[in-house]
Amino acid sequence: MTLQQKLDDLKSKFESSGPPYNAPKAVTEIFHRATDELRQSGLAEHALKTGDRAPAFTLNNPDGNSVSSAELFAKGPLVITFFRGHW
Repeated sequence: MTLQQKLDDLKSKFESSGPPYNAPKAVTEIFHRATDELRQSGLAEHALKTGDRAPAFTLNNPDGNSVSSAELFAKGPLVITFFRGHW
């Protein structure tokens, strides 16, 4: 199964409001509206594409310490992950 097929299957299961997600219809409507707004904004057209190089950046890690992508990349391959945070 391709990644796209897996994503389509996940989306279908989520939008069905059945297990294991049990998402209320109002939630899926919000997701659809937000997705439509993002598409209409044109921001996705400016996003990096496969093979593009990300610009160098410095951000704080979860401990509040500055981390430079350039310094990390100088040590070897760099993998970037995103998370919503911790509560």
